[in-house]
Order: sequence, then C-alpha cells, then structure tokens
Amino acid sequence: MLNDGINNVPDNTIVAFSDNLDFDINLIDHLITKPDKRRQWFNPEFYHCLPLVIGNQQGFMIRAAFDFAFEWDGGEGPESIKLWTDAPHHNRFDPIHSSFGKGVLSINPPYILRTPPGVNLITINPPNFIIPNITVMTGTVETDNLRRNFTLNLKIHMPNIKVQVSAGDPIGCILPVPRGFADGFTLKKDYEVFDEDVILEEMNASLDSGTHRSEIEPSMPNQVSRHYFEGRDVYGNYFEDHQKP
Repeated sequence: MLNDGINNVPDNTIVAFSDNLDFDINLIDHLITKPDKRRQWFNPEFYHCLPLVIGNQQGFMIRAAFDFAFEWDGGEGPESIKLWTDAPHHNRFDPIHSSFGKGVLSINPPYILRTPPGVNLITINPPNFIIPNITVMTGTVETDNLRRNFTLNLKIHMPNIKVQVSAGDPIGCILPVPRGFADGFTLKKDYEVFDEDVILEEMNASLDSGTHRSEIEPSMPNQVSRHYFEGRDVYGNYFEDHQKP
C-alpha cells in the first residue's frame, strides 16, 4: 500500500490515480491545473498588488469534467436541486448529486489523489475566481491515508436561479498543507513576545510605510511603489526570503 515506508508518495508531489477502468488518467492534465496569475475580471491596478497576484497562483485548480446546470428551489432535501447533465456514471456514485441537501452539490471525481505522508489537501474556492451562485465548501482531507476519491462540495447561494457550468470551468481548488501546520499556531500580543524597543521599531516602520503610500506614491509613475514587489521595506532593507509571481 502507499505511504507504508516503502511505496511513499514523493515529497512535493500529488499523485493522481484513476478511480475506474473507464477513466483515462492522461485526462488529469486538463482536469487539475496550476492556476494562472491573471484573472479576466482584474483591471491593471490589481496586478500592482503582489499578494493578490501570488494568491491567484496558489494550489491546483479543479476543473469541471463535464457540462452541467443546476437550480435549487430553496428546500432542505437533496430533491430540491434540479440537475441537467449528460455526465456518464463512472462508479457506484453519480458524478454529480446532492449528498447533504441544504442546497449543496457534491462532485464525485473519477480520480483519486494521494499525497506524501503527513500532507493533507484542503478544498477551497478557486483563488480570486468567481463561480456564479456557488461557494466551494472548505474541507481538509487526509489524502496520504484515504484510499478512495473524495467529493468537492459546492454550496448554492440563491434559489430559483439556473446556472450553467461548462467542461473545463474552474469549480474548486486544492491546497497541499502539512497536517496540523495551522493548528500549531497561536496568536499573541506584541508585548507578550518582544521588548518595547522592537515594538516601537515595527510601529515606526508601519507609520513610515503609510506616509510613503499617502504622500510619496501619488507623485510616482503609475502611482505605485515597487518596494514590496522587489522584496524590500520602506528603508530599502531586502527581505531574506521573498516570493515573486
């Protein structure tokens, strides 16, 4: 079996397996892709914000394997969602159905995803991508241990609105995260960790950055500073570890 100490999934790797004999695993390159840094609804100003541009590229985009449409009547049960799709049945579950009711669609993919020991996959909304009338429900899956596929659950916002999704449209995102990584963090106040001189230095740096943005940047070309993009603070100190898009 996988991750038994001999047949481990390699580090920094997600391995896709077919969930049935009818699914061509080579299709996975079209169904799971790295997100692009651009978004159709962004105007040029968005690309001046490095956190948004890097955010666009996080994780892996899950794309619809087939066309489907849906409409929820606002009811509580699974029967309250009407579906239109020609998607083939690929195992004992329908490829799209409602497991929970409450206006939640469940996508049952024809593939299995496995991660290295100790690494989970978290399902989230495609980063900075708008899916009409849908929010992807966040789930944390132990894909190093789970020996089957898992569903992507989509919460419908508003009833009585028919929405069409085409094959290839982004419908979710997966983020690999070490198990327990976020759980191990705590939140503390500045004085619980640092001396007053360190606190004042950070406060002044923040104030000087704000002054630069409000008084200096408006006179610069394109009204934007390149400090953060270039990995340095307002005083010109370079960050030791800086991520670029």
